[in-house]
Amino acid sequence: MPRIDAAPLMQFPKPFTLHWERRVLHFRQPAATSRGALAERVTYIIEARTAEGSGYGECCTMPGLLPEPTEEELIFWCSQSEQRGGLCGISAPSAIQFGLECALLGSLRPGQARWDTPFARGEVGIPIHHLIWMADIDTMLAAMQRGIDAGFSCLKLKVGALPFARELELLKTAHKIFPQAEIRVDANGAFSPQEAAHKLAALADAGVSYIEQPLRPGQWQAMAELCRHSPLPIALDEELISCPNHEQMLDIIRPQAIVLKPSLHGGLIAAEHLIKLAEQRGIDWWINSALESHIGLTALAEWCAYISPGKLQGLGTGNLFTDDTPHPVRLHGTQLFYSNTLLP
Repeated sequence: MPRIDAAPLMQFPKPFTLHWERRVLHFRQPAATSRGALAERVTYIIEARTAEGSGYGECCTMPGLLPEPTEEELIFWCSQSEQRGGLCGISAPSAIQFGLECALLGSLRPGQARWDTPFARGEVGIPIHHLIWMADIDTMLAAMQRGIDAGFSCLKLKVGALPFARELELLKTAHKIFPQAEIRVDANGAFSPQEAAHKLAALADAGVSYIEQPLRPGQWQAMAELCRHSPLPIALDEELISCPNHEQMLDIIRPQAIVLKPSLHGGLIAAEHLIKLAEQRGIDWWINSALESHIGLTALAEWCAYISPGKLQGLGTGNLFTDDTPHPVRLHGTQLFYSNTLLP
């Protein structure tokens, strides 16, 4: 697997300055999540300026999982990076680290994709799953039908918000109507250790192929027991956030997969380290976006196409906000494609 050359980021090869801007973006429709419905999104955009041009990165987190970056933190970490001439010795909060990495990588190739790949040349796309937003049963079934009609082979939806019997009914109906589709669910830690085994067996019987984070993070032994005996493969998500020792955690839990969100998991370089740890243990992985703007989504798509071309990812469609910036990544059919439209 190709990996980021971290050397230029650690000691940047040319003079640069960093600038940041706070933006408030508005969802086209309220985004229902397990932590409430969101009408707007605060994000911070970092610009790395050099004599040749600029690169852009984004700093944002999922509400309720990590604190949003503060302006004081942005001032401090941008200043630290400028003073040190790169990220050498920098260990900023996860969202800021992600933004700094993406901005500096972008400034190495201003006006172009960060890596020269078939995706960046517009030759191939990145297959993604079709995300079903939380809603009532009929609305979610209709959204699944639209995904199937569009040609998506993988559908993903949340569980744990509605009564479990109703969610099972939805999943059984979906599996009957769309037997060709892979159905993944995300529990966001909604199950207790006492009920999880029974619920995972029921989900497996309903045709689910993967579940993300069935238990709350931090219950390593309970999660390990679940992973050993579950008829349904388990992927860790929130478990990776603020984990004190990822290697030890993976050795104890031994999940079937991990779901990486670089803005929550320490940035791109840290995410690549997690991928390496997972692959050494035979653990699958994929990348999810986390409600980023077009700037963050573009960086994620370019990186995914570089490190693992053709792999199914959990990236967004780039159509979340009414007031986002121009962007080069667009959904065509069931894949994201790069259109060479320049960033602002």
